[in-house]
Parts: sequence; C-alpha cells; structure tokens
Amino acid sequence: ARGVSRVTLRNLNAKGWETGLQIEDGSEWLIENCNFSDNFHDPDFGWGEHGRRGGILLTQIRNSTLRHNRANRVWDACVLVDSHDNLLVDNDFSHTSDTCLKLWNSCRNRVEKNNLSYGLRISPGEVHARDSTSVLIESGSNDNHFTGNDCTHGGDGVFIRSLNGWVSSGNVFEGNDASYAHNNCFEAWCPRNRYVGNKANHGSYGFWLGASDQTVLIGNEASYNGLPSGHHNSPHLPDA
Repeated sequence: ARGVSRVTLRNLNAKGWETGLQIEDGSEWLIENCNFSDNFHDPDFGWGEHGRRGGILLTQIRNSTLRHNRANRVWDACVLVDSHDNLLVDNDFSHTSDTCLKLWNSCRNRVEKNNLSYGLRISPGEVHARDSTSVLIESGSNDNHFTGNDCTHGGDGVFIRSLNGWVSSGNVFEGNDASYAHNNCFEAWCPRNRYVGNKANHGSYGFWLGASDQTVLIGNEASYNGLPSGHHNSPHLPDA
C-alpha cells in the first residue's frame, strides 16, 4: 500500500514472500492478529547490510497500531523508517536472522510487551553473532519508549547505533529484559537515553555505553556477564 490511510488489516496470513507487509506514506492503520512469518530469511548471511525485508516494512507511517501480530523466521520482523507516533503492543517478532525490530529516523513510538527475542545470526562456535540484534535503533530515532519487552537471546539485546554519525537520543527503556545476549545486553553509542528497571544478565556485557554522555541508569540488573561458563564473546574481555 502506498499513500493509503485509515485501514484495518486483521487476521491475515502472508508467507513465502520477500516481505509480508509493506506500507508507505500512510496514517491511522490498525494491523491486528496477522501472521507474516516465513518470508525472506537468511541465517547463513555474513556481515553487513542485506536490505530491509522479511516480515513488516513501514515507511513514513504515522499514528498507527500493530497489535497481536507474528513475524517469525524472517530477516527483519518489523522495520520502521521515517515512521512516528505509532504503537506496537503484544506482537511476537521473535526468531529472526537480522533484527526483531529496527528503527531508522523513527520517533515517539511506543513499544510495549512485545516478544523481540532471538534476533540472532550465528554459526556454531562463532564469536560475534555478526550484525544481528534483537532491537536496532539508529539514525535520529528519538524519544521512543520501550516498556516490558522480551529482548533476550539476541546477538545484542538492544543496540543504539550511530554508524553514520547520526545519534539517537531521548529514548526510554523501562522494564525490558535483554539478558542472555551473545555479545552485549544493551549496547549504545549515543547520548541522553534513559534505562530504568531493565534486566541485562548473562551476556558478555550487561551495559556497553561508549560515547553515551548524559545517560541515566536507575534500578537495572546487570549480573553474571562475561563468565567463562556463559557468554564471554566480547573482544574487550580477557581471553575472549
């Protein structure tokens, strides 16, 4: 769909495609109880970018709601590009080969109680899980609120990246679980984000916050990281 608004899409199954659902330039969509699993998936891909495709791709979408949807066994489960003021709640976007949720220049979105676990692309015995992560936030994605999400067992749990030098700030993470990340439970290279009451246990690092000036952490757990008996894959750890 392009240039279409005020649509309800409910109880739809779409599989076997490059992308299950792609919408551009619209607002006030309700996407509910749909299944976009088993579309483009490439767990054997190496390092680097591989296109935005897989489950759901939203570009310039505003004031819309995604509720109780699934997108499993895909490259990216849900991608928001230039998309603002949306609500994602109670979706299962787990078990992907790149990301469970990716935001690019997308602001003021609310992400609540979603399954964003196992954003992971790795071969047995591999160290860094390539570029995979459960949640990837980049390129001016500001003032988003993440509450009560399962971001466990990812390459990273949550990664706020400034790969192109464009930081993302003002994001709030409250009550999320990013434990058991292969590398870092929370990794950020951006300032002025806030982490309250999250879990970041049993990864290589709990919080890796390079260049994260004016950042607030309150009441988080960050335990049992980097242990020889668990994940200890960061190159910064001894003998890694």
